[in-house]
Amino acid sequence: MQRRFEQQVVLVSGATSGIGAATARQFLDEGAHVVFCGLEAEGANALCAYAPERTTYVDVDLREPQNCTAFVDAALARWGHIDVIVNNAASVARGRIEQTDAVFFDGMMALNVRAPLLIVRHALPFLRTNPTGGVIVNIGSLNAYVGAPDLLAYATSKGALMTLTRNLAAAHRHEHIRFHCLNIGWTHTDGEDRIQQQLQGRPDWHVAAGKTRPTGVLLRPTDIAAAVLFYASPAAAAFSGAAVDLEQMPI
Repeated sequence: MQRRFEQQVVLVSGATSGIGAATARQFLDEGAHVVFCGLEAEGANALCAYAPERTTYVDVDLREPQNCTAFVDAALARWGHIDVIVNNAASVARGRIEQTDAVFFDGMMALNVRAPLLIVRHALPFLRTNPTGGVIVNIGSLNAYVGAPDLLAYATSKGALMTLTRNLAAAHRHEHIRFHCLNIGWTHTDGEDRIQQQLQGRPDWHVAAGKTRPTGVLLRPTDIAAAVLFYASPAAAAFSGAAVDLEQMPI
Protein backbone atom coordinates (compact mmCIF):
# COMPACT_ATOMS: atom_id res chain seq x y z
CA MET A 1 0.00 0.00 0.00
CA GLN A 2 1.26 3.45 -0.94
CA ARG A 3 2.45 5.42 2.07
CA ARG A 4 1.09 8.98 2.25
CA PHE A 5 4.41 10.79 2.71
CA GLU A 6 6.81 8.59 0.78
CA GLN A 7 10.09 10.49 0.18
CA GLN A 8 8.66 13.75 1.53
CA VAL A 9 10.77 15.87 3.86
CA VAL A 10 9.07 16.85 7.10
CA LEU A 11 10.37 19.24 9.78
CA VAL A 12 9.04 18.67 13.29
CA SER A 13 10.10 20.91 16.15
CA GLY A 14 9.89 19.74 19.74
CA ALA A 15 9.96 16.12 18.59
CA THR A 16 11.95 14.53 21.40
CA SER A 17 8.87 13.90 23.54
CA GLY A 18 5.08 14.01 23.66
CA ILE A 19 3.04 15.14 20.68
CA GLY A 20 6.11 15.98 18.62
CA ALA A 21 7.65 12.53 19.08
CA ALA A 22 4.38 10.78 18.22
CA THR A 23 3.97 12.97 15.15
CA ALA A 24 7.51 12.32 13.92
CA ARG A 25 7.05 8.55 14.31
CA GLN A 26 3.80 8.55 12.38
CA PHE A 27 5.41 10.52 9.55
CA LEU A 28 8.26 7.99 9.50
CA ASP A 29 5.73 5.15 9.38
CA GLU A 30 4.23 6.85 6.32
CA GLY A 31 7.56 6.97 4.47
CA ALA A 32 8.77 10.50 5.23
CA HIS A 33 12.26 11.78 5.92
CA VAL A 34 12.04 13.61 9.25
CA VAL A 35 14.29 16.46 10.36
CA PHE A 36 13.60 17.30 13.98
CA CYS A 37 14.77 19.23 17.00
CA GLY A 38 14.08 19.07 20.71
CA LEU A 39 15.81 19.44 24.03
CA GLU A 40 15.66 15.86 25.38
CA ALA A 41 18.70 13.82 24.38
CA GLU A 42 17.14 10.47 25.27
CA GLY A 43 14.12 11.20 23.08
CA ALA A 44 16.34 12.34 20.23
CA ASN A 45 18.35 9.12 20.37
CA ALA A 46 15.18 7.02 20.46
CA LEU A 47 13.72 8.72 17.41
CA CYS A 48 16.96 8.42 15.44
CA ALA A 49 17.08 4.71 16.30
CA TYR A 50 13.49 4.28 15.09
CA ALA A 51 14.45 4.99 11.45
CA PRO A 52 18.18 5.75 11.25
CA GLU A 53 18.31 6.30 7.49
CA ARG A 54 15.42 8.77 7.45
CA THR A 55 15.91 10.88 10.57
CA THR A 56 18.10 13.93 11.12
CA TYR A 57 18.43 15.47 14.57
CA VAL A 58 19.30 19.16 14.80
CA ASP A 59 20.50 20.18 18.25
CA VAL A 60 19.20 23.74 18.49
CA ASP A 61 17.27 25.94 20.90
CA LEU A 62 14.62 27.74 18.85
CA ARG A 63 14.42 30.62 21.31
CA GLU A 64 17.51 31.94 19.51
CA PRO A 65 16.54 33.45 16.12
CA GLN A 66 19.58 32.15 14.24
CA ASN A 67 18.70 28.60 15.27
CA CYS A 68 15.36 28.82 13.47
CA THR A 69 17.12 29.39 10.17
CA ALA A 70 19.71 26.73 11.04
CA PHE A 71 16.91 24.22 11.56
CA VAL A 72 15.55 24.84 8.06
CA ASP A 73 19.05 24.88 6.54
CA ALA A 74 19.79 21.46 8.05
CA ALA A 75 16.83 19.96 6.21
CA LEU A 76 17.81 21.57 2.93
CA ALA A 77 21.43 20.47 3.32
CA ARG A 78 20.41 16.87 3.95
CA TRP A 79 17.50 16.41 1.53
CA GLY A 80 17.40 19.46 -0.75
CA HIS A 81 13.76 20.35 -0.25
CA ILE A 82 10.97 20.66 2.32
CA ASP A 83 7.37 19.48 2.02
CA VAL A 84 5.83 19.79 5.49
CA ILE A 85 6.62 21.83 8.60
CA VAL A 86 5.12 21.01 11.98
CA ASN A 87 5.72 23.81 14.48
CA ASN A 88 5.21 21.96 17.74
CA ALA A 89 7.95 23.19 20.11
CA ALA A 90 6.48 25.30 22.89
CA SER A 91 6.87 26.45 26.44
CA VAL A 92 3.95 25.84 28.80
CA ALA A 93 5.44 27.70 31.74
CA ARG A 94 2.80 28.81 34.21
CA GLY A 95 2.27 32.22 35.74
CA ARG A 96 -0.53 34.64 36.52
CA ILE A 97 -0.10 38.31 35.65
CA GLU A 98 1.80 38.89 38.91
CA GLN A 99 4.49 36.43 37.78
CA THR A 100 4.53 37.53 34.13
CA ASP A 101 7.36 40.02 33.86
CA ALA A 102 9.05 41.10 30.62
CA VAL A 103 11.62 38.30 30.67
CA PHE A 104 9.00 35.60 31.25
CA PHE A 105 6.68 36.98 28.56
CA ASP A 106 9.41 37.52 25.97
CA GLY A 107 10.73 33.99 26.47
CA MET A 108 7.28 32.54 25.93
CA MET A 109 6.66 34.54 22.78
CA ALA A 110 10.14 33.79 21.42
CA LEU A 111 9.53 30.05 21.34
CA ASN A 112 5.77 29.85 20.85
CA VAL A 113 5.29 32.58 18.22
CA ARG A 114 8.54 34.02 16.90
CA ALA A 115 10.16 30.65 16.20
CA PRO A 116 7.29 29.38 13.99
CA LEU A 117 7.29 32.71 12.16
CA LEU A 118 11.04 32.64 11.50
CA ILE A 119 11.01 28.99 10.45
CA VAL A 120 8.25 29.63 7.92
CA ARG A 121 9.90 32.86 6.76
CA HIS A 122 13.15 31.08 5.97
CA ALA A 123 11.48 28.07 4.37
CA LEU A 124 9.00 30.02 2.26
CA PRO A 125 11.22 30.60 -0.82
CA PHE A 126 11.89 26.86 -1.01
CA LEU A 127 8.24 25.93 -0.52
CA ARG A 128 7.34 28.26 -3.39
CA THR A 129 9.59 26.33 -5.77
CA ASN A 130 8.43 22.92 -4.56
CA PRO A 131 6.34 21.34 -7.37
CA THR A 132 3.82 20.06 -4.83
CA GLY A 133 3.76 23.23 -2.74
CA GLY A 134 3.95 22.77 1.00
CA VAL A 135 2.01 22.45 4.23
CA ILE A 136 2.59 24.10 7.59
CA VAL A 137 0.79 22.70 10.63
CA ASN A 138 1.09 24.79 13.78
CA ILE A 139 0.27 23.13 17.08
CA GLY A 140 -1.93 25.53 18.99
CA SER A 141 -4.08 25.18 22.08
CA LEU A 142 -7.66 25.68 23.17
CA ASN A 143 -6.16 28.09 25.69
CA ALA A 144 -5.91 30.49 22.73
CA TYR A 145 -9.53 31.50 23.30
CA VAL A 146 -9.26 32.43 26.98
CA GLY A 147 -6.96 30.14 28.97
CA ALA A 148 -6.54 29.46 32.65
CA PRO A 149 -5.46 32.40 34.85
CA ASP A 150 -2.04 30.84 35.45
CA LEU A 151 -1.51 30.31 31.71
CA LEU A 152 -1.71 33.98 30.77
CA ALA A 153 1.44 34.23 28.64
CA TYR A 154 0.94 30.76 27.15
CA ALA A 155 -2.68 31.48 26.19
CA THR A 156 -1.64 34.81 24.67
CA SER A 157 1.07 33.13 22.62
CA LYS A 158 -1.33 30.52 21.27
CA GLY A 159 -3.85 33.19 20.33
CA ALA A 160 -1.08 34.91 18.40
CA LEU A 161 -0.10 31.64 16.72
CA MET A 162 -3.67 31.09 15.54
CA THR A 163 -3.80 34.58 14.01
CA LEU A 164 -0.36 34.09 12.47
CA THR A 165 -1.58 30.89 10.82
CA ARG A 166 -4.69 32.45 9.33
CA ASN A 167 -2.82 35.55 8.16
CA LEU A 168 -0.20 33.48 6.34
CA ALA A 169 -2.87 31.25 4.80
CA ALA A 170 -4.58 34.31 3.34
CA ALA A 171 -1.34 35.92 2.19
CA HIS A 172 -0.04 32.82 0.39
CA ARG A 173 -3.26 31.24 -0.82
CA HIS A 174 -2.20 31.49 -4.48
CA GLU A 175 1.17 29.81 -3.95
CA HIS A 176 0.00 26.23 -3.26
CA ILE A 177 1.11 26.51 0.36
CA ARG A 178 -1.41 25.48 3.02
CA PHE A 179 -1.44 26.54 6.67
CA HIS A 180 -3.33 25.00 9.58
CA CYS A 181 -3.49 25.58 13.32
CA LEU A 182 -4.64 22.66 15.48
CA ASN A 183 -5.91 23.93 18.82
CA ILE A 184 -5.23 21.03 21.13
CA GLY A 185 -7.34 20.17 24.14
CA TRP A 186 -6.25 18.35 27.29
CA THR A 187 -3.71 15.73 26.27
CA HIS A 188 -2.01 13.13 28.45
CA THR A 189 1.65 13.66 27.61
CA ASP A 190 4.63 12.89 29.82
CA GLY A 191 5.10 16.60 30.39
CA GLU A 192 1.47 17.10 31.41
CA ASP A 193 1.74 14.09 33.69
CA ARG A 194 4.67 15.69 35.53
CA ILE A 195 2.84 19.01 35.86
CA GLN A 196 -0.43 17.51 37.11
CA GLN A 197 1.27 15.19 39.59
CA GLN A 198 3.04 18.22 41.01
CA LEU A 199 -0.17 20.26 41.15
CA GLN A 200 -2.52 17.52 42.35
CA GLY A 201 -0.16 15.15 44.14
CA ARG A 202 -1.88 12.15 42.57
CA PRO A 203 -0.30 9.76 40.04
CA ASP A 204 -3.77 8.72 38.83
CA TRP A 205 -5.02 12.27 38.13
CA HIS A 206 -5.67 11.39 34.49
CA VAL A 207 -8.17 8.66 35.40
CA ALA A 208 -10.60 11.11 36.99
CA ALA A 209 -9.97 13.66 34.24
CA GLY A 210 -10.66 11.06 31.57
CA LYS A 211 -14.05 10.24 33.05
CA THR A 212 -15.21 13.73 32.08
CA ARG A 213 -14.60 12.93 28.39
CA PRO A 214 -16.85 10.95 26.01
CA THR A 215 -14.14 8.38 25.30
CA GLY A 216 -13.35 7.92 29.00
CA VAL A 217 -9.73 9.00 28.52
CA LEU A 218 -7.87 12.22 27.78
CA LEU A 219 -6.47 12.80 24.33
CA ARG A 220 -3.23 10.95 23.61
CA PRO A 221 -0.22 12.20 21.63
CA THR A 222 -1.01 9.63 18.95
CA ASP A 223 -4.48 11.16 18.53
CA ILE A 224 -2.97 14.57 17.84
CA ALA A 225 -0.36 13.08 15.53
CA ALA A 226 -3.05 11.40 13.44
CA ALA A 227 -4.79 14.75 12.99
CA VAL A 228 -1.53 16.44 12.00
CA LEU A 229 -0.90 13.83 9.32
CA PHE A 230 -4.42 14.20 7.96
CA TYR A 231 -4.16 17.97 7.58
CA ALA A 232 -0.70 17.64 6.04
CA SER A 233 -1.90 15.02 3.55
CA PRO A 234 -3.50 15.37 0.10
CA ALA A 235 -6.79 14.26 1.67
CA ALA A 236 -7.00 17.73 3.24
CA ALA A 237 -5.98 19.61 0.09
CA ALA A 238 -9.25 21.57 0.11
CA PHE A 239 -8.44 23.11 3.48
CA SER A 240 -6.19 26.04 4.33
CA GLY A 241 -6.31 28.63 7.07
CA ALA A 242 -8.22 26.25 9.30
CA ALA A 243 -8.09 26.71 13.06
CA VAL A 244 -9.27 23.28 14.16
CA ASP A 245 -10.26 22.58 17.76
CA LEU A 246 -9.14 19.08 18.73
CA GLU A 247 -11.03 18.36 21.92
CA GLN A 248 -13.71 15.95 23.08
CA MET A 249 -16.06 18.61 24.40
CA PRO A 250 -17.07 22.13 23.33
CA ILE A 251 -15.55 25.06 25.15
